[in-house]
Amino acid sequence: MKPLASILALGLLLSFSSCFIGGDEGPIGPQGPRGPQGADGLDGEEAYVFEYENVSFTGPDYQVFLPYSDDFEALISDVTLVYFLWDVDTDGNEIWRALPQTVITENGLLQYNFDWTTLDVKLFLDADYELDLLTAMDTDNWFVRLVVVPGQFWSGGRKAHPSYEEVKERYGIEDSKISGNVMKRRSL
Repeated sequence: MKPLASILALGLLLSFSSCFIGGDEGPIGPQGPRGPQGADGLDGEEAYVFEYENVSFTGPDYQVFLPYSDDFEALISDVTLVYFLWDVDTDGNEIWRALPQTVITENGLLQYNFDWTTLDVKLFLDADYELDLLTAMDTDNWFVRLVVVPGQFWSGGRKAHPSYEEVKERYGIEDSKISGNVMKRRSL
């Protein structure tokens, strides 16, 4: 008998509690006037580009910290993308690759990767062999571009690693041609 009484008490409690939800608000009035049109979501969206020349990885840790400029304040919601100037084609067009990048060397797999904070980016190398076996082609004189984009760019099912061209087009980034010799890198 006790289980039946408990079920009935629970049913009564639920039916009375539904009467009190929102009970103090009173009747709903007419809808108010329409507010002003909001921004289209693109205003104030800017990408910031930082360029570094002659970035080299040295032992024993084979990592490099690249700070953002002092007059830049990254938001916690911003996303940093990192691109290496990988090659220049015969027409002089720059070929940029998004990190992480994995290459096959004569010693095994080598990966260029990064972490970022609101203050800087840490580039680092990881391999399935001793990093002391790396050559100058693997470690020296990289041209690096950091592109800090608003976090909204990342939502909506976008690719995990947009190409540098996609980011340039989306944010109207104007390229400055990099002068100097670029070491030919390994192809994947």
